[in-house]
Amino acid sequence: MVNSDIKQLHFIVGIGRSGTTILNKILNSHPDILSLPEANFLAFFLNDYKNVKQFNRKHVDLIFEEIALFSLSHPFLGYEFDIESAKNKIIHLVGEKELSYEALCKSIYSEFKVIGNDKLFAKILIDKNPSYTLFVDKIAAQFPNSKFIFLVRDYRANTLSKKQSVYLETPNVAYNAYRWKLFNENALSFCEKNNDRVLLLRYEDLVVNNLTEIERICDFLGVRSQDINTQSGEEIKISFSNYNISPKYEERFNKKYSDLNRPLNTGRLNSWETQFSPSEIKICDTLCSDIASQVGYKSFFQLSWIEKLSIRLKHSYSILRAFINVNKDYVIYYMPVEMKLKRLKKIYSKLGFINKQ
Repeated sequence: MVNSDIKQLHFIVGIGRSGTTILNKILNSHPDILSLPEANFLAFFLNDYKNVKQFNRKHVDLIFEEIALFSLSHPFLGYEFDIESAKNKIIHLVGEKELSYEALCKSIYSEFKVIGNDKLFAKILIDKNPSYTLFVDKIAAQFPNSKFIFLVRDYRANTLSKKQSVYLETPNVAYNAYRWKLFNENALSFCEKNNDRVLLLRYEDLVVNNLTEIERICDFLGVRSQDINTQSGEEIKISFSNYNISPKYEERFNKKYSDLNRPLNTGRLNSWETQFSPSEIKICDTLCSDIASQVGYKSFFQLSWIEKLSIRLKHSYSILRAFINVNKDYVIYYMPVEMKLKRLKKIYSKLGFINKQ
């Protein structure tokens, strides 16, 4: 097994429903890459633990408590992760030597196993997490050797996907379009300042020019593209029949994860043209076109400033909700970890993922 101290750690970011899960599956077909599920702990503890030099059992207990909680709403489908066994190994590890937060994260990630795929000698760890898109600057500062694959998808296709496969959020078009804008605005700003550490990848290019884009990714990561199975998105199927889920969200859960099982599909690239109404497309164009144009997406309608203003005013409540939702995450980032865990338990109790406490 490759020592976690010498493994590289890189990140896949991009707002949810942009193809990050499919890319995750494809990269996991490479023997040198262990691409991970959304565990979410790295950013959750980053502000509090970034300068810790000597971790102890309490630190480890809190991390694994968060991992266990988060897995209730985002289960590690397609992976094996023995929480108790991994926790005991990490407790033993921190008792033996001093670790940076980066080394601690690598050690925890190394405990994940891809079902049906031996990753014993993987040299590269990849943390795929859409929520990290908001915190790329903070992660980059603490993980100076890490690279970022930023995956972006047409704002109309992304918003349509959110509408059709809503999980814990609202399907409201204006809300999701504005979140697309805020997420990608932050990521593009990071790209401009850290061009050497970021690979900007459009989902549509990954679908249409699969081999070319895979070569770009492998070159960026420093691995052989010949060792990638480009059909992995079709061959790796995930079963979620054994996972427990709150009855209230069971239908949405099954819809979300069955959708994520789908391979790359050229047939859905422009489905928004027929499955969105003209008014819905206009909402997306109004809220996202300024950011979208920076990555080559063109507006469908040419709207006057009066029309755009009217649309913004009409949907101001949804826009405000999206703005608050995104900026709330920045506030939460700075909260003490115990307070964040308490908040997470309260939310999960309300949603029915855990018994009310």
